[in-house]
Amino acid sequence: MFAPIDWAVIGLYLGFALLVGFVVRERAEQGRHSYFIADRSLPWWWAGVSIAATTFAADTPLAITGIVANRGLSGNWLWLSWLLVHAGVAVVFARRWWRTGVVTDAEFIALRYADPLAPALRSFRALLFGLVYNAIILGWVLRAMSKIVKPLFPWDEWMPGVVAAVGSLMPAGSALGGPSELISLIVLIGLVAGYSYLGGIRGVIVTDLVQFAVGLAGSIWLAVAAWQAVGGHAGLVDGLHRLYGEHPETLAFFPTTGRSWVDALGIGAFTLGLYLLVQSYANVPSDGGGYLQQRLNSTRSERDATKAATLFLGLQYLVRVWPWFVVALAALVIAPIGAEGANLPPDLAQVVAADREMAYPALMFHLLPAGVLGLLVVSLLAAFMSTIDTHFNWGSSYLVTDLYLRFRPDASSRQQIRVARAGVVGFALLAILVGMQIDTIEQAWRWVAFLGASLGVPTALRWIWWRVTAASELAGALAGLATATALILWSDAPYEVRLVWISAMSTVGLLAGIALGPTVDRSAVERFRAKVRPIGFWPGVPIERAAAQLARATGRVAALALGVVAALWLGNQLLFG
Repeated sequence: MFAPIDWAVIGLYLGFALLVGFVVRERAEQGRHSYFIADRSLPWWWAGVSIAATTFAADTPLAITGIVANRGLSGNWLWLSWLLVHAGVAVVFARRWWRTGVVTDAEFIALRYADPLAPALRSFRALLFGLVYNAIILGWVLRAMSKIVKPLFPWDEWMPGVVAAVGSLMPAGSALGGPSELISLIVLIGLVAGYSYLGGIRGVIVTDLVQFAVGLAGSIWLAVAAWQAVGGHAGLVDGLHRLYGEHPETLAFFPTTGRSWVDALGIGAFTLGLYLLVQSYANVPSDGGGYLQQRLNSTRSERDATKAATLFLGLQYLVRVWPWFVVALAALVIAPIGAEGANLPPDLAQVVAADREMAYPALMFHLLPAGVLGLLVVSLLAAFMSTIDTHFNWGSSYLVTDLYLRFRPDASSRQQIRVARAGVVGFALLAILVGMQIDTIEQAWRWVAFLGASLGVPTALRWIWWRVTAASELAGALAGLATATALILWSDAPYEVRLVWISAMSTVGLLAGIALGPTVDRSAVERFRAKVRPIGFWPGVPIERAAAQLARATGRVAALALGVVAALWLGNQLLFG
């Protein structure tokens, strides 16, 4: 399947990734701030590109290929809606995250609150994001990668004895496939854990820079090949109409009621709007916390943090989406639904017929020459590695900062690094165990979205309203999670409706916690305000001034988001209109 030059390209890339960890390991060993936020010394464009690399997982182009096949281009608003939160990060939160100086978003709680439940909330969020949320994401990324590595590394031909031994130890019906796929994943995870273990966040970000460049170059190359294969714009549009009839939803960019997948949900325009709003912060922390905050706090200044967030926004929504869209639409013509074998070799046609998402790697093998194919395989490996290396390092940051140091505040830098590296190894093992239990990627996405919807409103309001306390934030989160559990167990309502209900009940829990919970510690509020300089409703700020601040910030976020949407629409018109 691969020519020698393809194997050479793959080997060079994997060797480079491990070498980076050895090169930067000494700087990573100076303490937890060095290991997790690089002593706040990184250039802004390093951080921005690294965020973009992390959000480009190996499953991303495959998932988009499946979305377009099932829902058309407009189906991508299931994740394009995230740009509202990312615009808010660029305009409002990036500079304020930098001012906090925290290593994790759970550590932020100690800065923001002083009421008795603050330690409990900090532990709750550290465990929820550092362990549960992180493990689910790692599991689904491995689940997606197991589909990709299956045809790439035939271990049953190379080492049949090892494959048989691994197969005897695997549980029956593993979601990660057979023993050959598991061996491939173990090798890749071991490599990622190696450079993450040695180099900390510097090792992660340096490899991210190369991984993003390779991933973008590979996706563009495949898009050009697919575009030429279908005959350009005219061939693509004519082919879609010839094969599927006059279905405007295939190329329609905006989701609307009255056509295709929106009608299938059984919801109206208002519910659709509410759902997309909740979806914008259900999969992404509403204040840009998590690994975004970690990258922003790794930069040299608050201005650099803002520039990093803005660069990420542009790369995420205006640059790399178009190659994926082109390949997804071209796949509908080259491998038509229901007749995948029309233009593909029998082995590839069988794979695509069983799983439309696999049309992306199938087109790689079908359209690309030797050498270039190796580059595309490297681009998928890079996307996989750039995601899990971040989650290994990010998960370990909670373990050290929010759990270990609270019980061992006198721990030396060497002890902290030792615990951090143990965390990297632990998350590598956890990723494999969770990946074996996740039946579908969609199932994992929904679990993450339910967690995000439970926390979204409390997380955002704590930055702009002084009355929010640790008790009320915890009440909002628990109300949302309780609602999610009840809906999962006893409701057959559409996922979209359940997501709106979870967010609504989380908001009710927050307001109840404010009304019935403990009073606010004014001194803690003043310390937070002096350090972070937030906008909104704070003691001593006239209501008219606070409202004007929020109106200006909302207007800037809306203008940035609408500008991105307009650019996306224009690009869609130029390519597919």
